[in-house]
Amino acid sequence: MFMRNVRAVMLGITLLALAVTCSGYLLLQEIQATASNVDQPIEIAVEPGDTTAQIATKLRAQGLIRQPVLFTLLVRLRGLDGKLQAGRYTLRPTMTMSEILRSLQHSRSEELQVTIPEGLRLEEIAALMEEAGVFQEDEFLSAASNGAAFKDRSFFLNSLPTDASLEGYLFPDTYRIATTATVTDVIEMMLGRFDQKYREIDREVRVPDVSVHQIMTMASVVQREAALEREMPRIAAVFWNRMKPDNLDETGGGKLQADATLQYALGYSQFERTWWRKDLTFTDLKVNDPYNTREYAGLPPGPICSPGLDALQAAAQPDESANYLYFVASCDFDGSHNFATNYVDFQQFEAEYRACSE
Repeated sequence: MFMRNVRAVMLGITLLALAVTCSGYLLLQEIQATASNVDQPIEIAVEPGDTTAQIATKLRAQGLIRQPVLFTLLVRLRGLDGKLQAGRYTLRPTMTMSEILRSLQHSRSEELQVTIPEGLRLEEIAALMEEAGVFQEDEFLSAASNGAAFKDRSFFLNSLPTDASLEGYLFPDTYRIATTATVTDVIEMMLGRFDQKYREIDREVRVPDVSVHQIMTMASVVQREAALEREMPRIAAVFWNRMKPDNLDETGGGKLQADATLQYALGYSQFERTWWRKDLTFTDLKVNDPYNTREYAGLPPGPICSPGLDALQAAAQPDESANYLYFVASCDFDGSHNFATNYVDFQQFEAEYRACSE
């Protein structure tokens, strides 16, 4: 009996040791694992007073770690609780927990801030980068012009044409950029912000049979054509409706007739000193360019600017209350428009605007 009890105790100890060993091995594997194979920079802010648990939650929310509890335990085991530095960090899902911990112990002190407004084309974004002292304009523009080099960094770039630039995909926002960051780092950071925002609308796209590239193209047109956010869904509806088969006779085969796309085609105006010239001539209206939607039917080849979230939502979820086909600036002169479902009403609104503009 005594020997049987001893054997039972020894077996129990052996099983416990095995369980501990297996658990330790699994924990070590998790600590050494990365959250993702996508090597994309993600910016995270650690605020003064953030606890380890709060930092772990932020890391998990950004997809940088998989197990917040394990991260918190690792911090405490290494005696780093309360020693992680406040600051802004650029981390990657391909970093292990240990690598992330090392980064969070050294706050970045040298950063530059640049704000990218909504509705700018690549050349304008590049100019802002140079003004902020981040990169030379030509360096940034050269990198951003090669969209193919970044296609494998984002699922939402799958429908980007092979020879396309990143026009439209560099999300407008305020960025804090380390002075040590490369131009590739910054572009990937901006694409990462685009990924985050596009996910907010991805499952709510109401327009059938469209790609991400088409949504981005439409959103960019809406961004440039709309002066008021509240009108964006209705303006998006006008352009989507103009391409529907039932409306092709009314719209010249599905022509958007958007001035913004023609402005994009014409490029920089030395006379007006802007990329978005206001005074369009009759000759301009006839320019032979696929971005001239007065001459070419359907969407232009790609985005004409970087749209914000409101324009993205409008492109994905256009106003479906009526079959709007036209819009004309109103006499309120506040950026608002009158919307029409037929050419007769359009002519009436146009005549009213001409009368009140004289």
